[in-house]
Amino acid sequence: MVCDEQFRLRAIEWEQYRDRMEQLLNIHYRHEGYERVSATNPGGLSDKLADYFAGNLAVIDTLETATGGTPFQREVWQALRAIPCGQVMHYGQLAAQTGTTGRRTRSRCCEWR
Repeated sequence: MVCDEQFRLRAIEWEQYRDRMEQLLNIHYRHEGYERVSATNPGGLSDKLADYFAGNLAVIDTLETATGGTPFQREVWQALRAIPCGQVMHYGQLAAQTGTTGRRTRSRCCEWR
């Protein structure tokens, strides 16, 4: 898990993909610069994530995030966060909501992969 000084979630990944996450952090944040500091439960984020994985899906709405990316990517990611837990939304629906094509929306929201 990576957060900033205001405890806004910046990145999260499974331990087995740590190397990939570090590569992506370098790609997306190298211009801004960042420093990795070890912390235990920063801003209560670890507790909130544990609650989420224990079944309290609503806690995800309490996680503040801060993202890099283009303005369009940020718009798509914000729209993704607005989808209620358990609800399905297809790329075409998301595209209509953001005023763009499904293909562009799909490629932009998945670009971090």
